[in-house]
Amino acid sequence: METTELREHALGEADLEGALALVREVGWNQVAADWRIFFELGAAYGLSTPSGGLVATAATLPYPSGLGWISMVLVAHASRRQGIATRLLGRCIAALKAGGIVPVLDATPAGREVYKPLGFRDGWPIQRWRRTASALQTASAPQVRPLTDGDWPGLRRLDAAAFGCDRAALLSRLRSRSGGFACVADEGGRLRGFLLGRDGRVATQLGPIVAEDQATAAALSAWAAARIATPVIVDALQRHAGFSRWLAANGFEKERPYTRMALDRDELSGDPGRMIAIAGPELG
Repeated sequence: METTELREHALGEADLEGALALVREVGWNQVAADWRIFFELGAAYGLSTPSGGLVATAATLPYPSGLGWISMVLVAHASRRQGIATRLLGRCIAALKAGGIVPVLDATPAGREVYKPLGFRDGWPIQRWRRTASALQTASAPQVRPLTDGDWPGLRRLDAAAFGCDRAALLSRLRSRSGGFACVADEGGRLRGFLLGRDGRVATQLGPIVAEDQATAAALSAWAAARIATPVIVDALQRHAGFSRWLAANGFEKERPYTRMALDRDELSGDPGRMIAIAGPELG
């Protein structure tokens, strides 16, 4: 089919089954609740055939910092190598720039080579880790306990300092999806770190993980992972070598790297010293 016959349109609840089918086709981890984040907090775009079949998607998620994520660029196998991904990427870039928002994305190595000529510049190197083993080492750090309502204001402050803005709407959705393992670390009533996450199609994602130090991040991860029966993935900043060593010692294996990239911008907001692991390449 000629790409000119494809209809570009905004995605919503009526397109959910088609979007989930594309996720399954490429083997990604997202579930319906992930798509609803974009429907409700950002925007999602699709290309469909005249008969209504969804063949490609892309999404944006803006934040109050003036940065906005581009993600969920999916193209059905039968429709690849026709410039469809580039078309939707351009749609996302234009939509964000029209709102005065700097486009950001977390790129795979192959994607990075596509995005660099467009003006995207390297930021934080990130490594995805996956774990299926059950045994975990304990970690020496402040007390780790379940997240409570009383922790919420402090958690938001910690995340805003690490990420670069208050993204309470996203965090609230992640909290509701990680009730069995969402946790905080405190010392004498002072919050030193937290961990949220979300269920996925093939694995549970841990993140964001924000902590004052890597030992605290390891303790949070150990507490959470011990309460999860599914495989676990963590997208950790590569700069945190101690945390990476803990992951490797506890059955996590490297899966793929990412590079956080921003369009025409070298510096990113936030504090990578305290952002131990991101919420995921689709969410930032």
